[in-house]
Amino acid sequence: MRAIDRFQAVMAVVFFIGTLVSAWRVAVADGGDIWYVPVIMALASAAMTVGALQHRKRKVTQNKD
Repeated sequence: MRAIDRFQAVMAVVFFIGTLVSAWRVAVADGGDIWYVPVIMALASAAMTVGALQHRKRKVTQNKD
């Protein structure tokens, strides 16, 4: 399961970097009609981060029992 945790954490970072790049490109290109792309990427990054943290928390509590 440790590999899954690492993969999920890495993917959260990739989504976050993608969000920053996407927001920068939309701002530079004055792409007001595609403003939703960075928002969707930010939500995906947040979901991956929360998922990774919840999975890690459940794993720790299972080991204490």
